[in-house]
Amino acid sequence: MADSAAGIRAERHAARTESLCTRGARYVTGSDIARVSSALALEPWYLTATAPASAGDPTGIVTDGGRRRVNLRLANGPDGCLFLLRTAGALGHCGLGELAPVSCRVFPAHLGDGAEPVAEKPGKKRQLSEADLDQEMLTEAKRGWTADRDHWFEVVKRWNALRAEDSKSDDEPGIRDFQRYLLETHAAREAGIAWPGEAAK
Repeated sequence: MADSAAGIRAERHAARTESLCTRGARYVTGSDIARVSSALALEPWYLTATAPASAGDPTGIVTDGGRRRVNLRLANGPDGCLFLLRTAGALGHCGLGELAPVSCRVFPAHLGDGAEPVAEKPGKKRQLSEADLDQEMLTEAKRGWTADRDHWFEVVKRWNALRAEDSKSDDEPGIRDFQRYLLETHAAREAGIAWPGEAAK
């Protein structure tokens, strides 16, 4: 039984590297970004990149005086995710370990993040599924991810509302300003205090 579990872990790790790490994280929340940034003692703009977002996207961050909406994600390097490490034998490994975004750690499970299921590769005996994961870990991860996702939506919504209020200002906050706001909101959430800029109720 132990050999079977070890084999599934190895298969899952290889599939995660091939299907996920080589193209970058499927979906990250503000909590993922803040957690990685804090643990590595690096400002988030060294770890992230932006991509265009649609007008209805709840993670679409308003920048450039309301002229653009972007998503924030972990940056990619030449081989995929910035944190993908390769051994001399070309095997891939996540350099973040347990700091990795929740959506990465629960691969191949899908958390309602809009990600497409991983396509099955020709010649593979079977495709990994949620059943291959530790179900207790998966249940806990899904619960935490749902709370993080909802908080992420609220952070972006509040930021965008603040930008709408300041639309007549000459000062045009950029994505780094948003990321500073993200770190403030994450710290407030962790401390159980009011949102930045709001009086405690």
